Amino acid sequence: MTRTAAASVYAVVDALERRAVTRGISVPALTSVRELVANGEPDMAIDYLVNTVNSFRLLLGRAEYTRLLSAAAELDYDADDLTDLEPRLLVADPDQA
Repeated sequence: MTRTAAASVYAVVDALERRAVTRGISVPALTSVRELVANGEPDMAIDYLVNTVNSFRLLLGRAEYTRLLSAAAELDYDADDLTDLEPRLLVADPDQA
């Protein structure tokens, strides 16, 4: 995984963790996403992140989604898998939702 792609995934995970804490929930699966990135498993990390967002009903901002798309493109990852996100969880400004 390139540094840019890793930084993008980490930034999205950071934002999701911050919002989860604000909601008073713990999402240990986000730690697993970090570990997958650290171990050079970009495909699994992105897949797991999408599953985590859906499972915990975490709101994902459009800017964060764009970052994930860029990371996926940089990694030659099939960005179609990102379309597995539940549409209602993709919002313009997740901090205002």
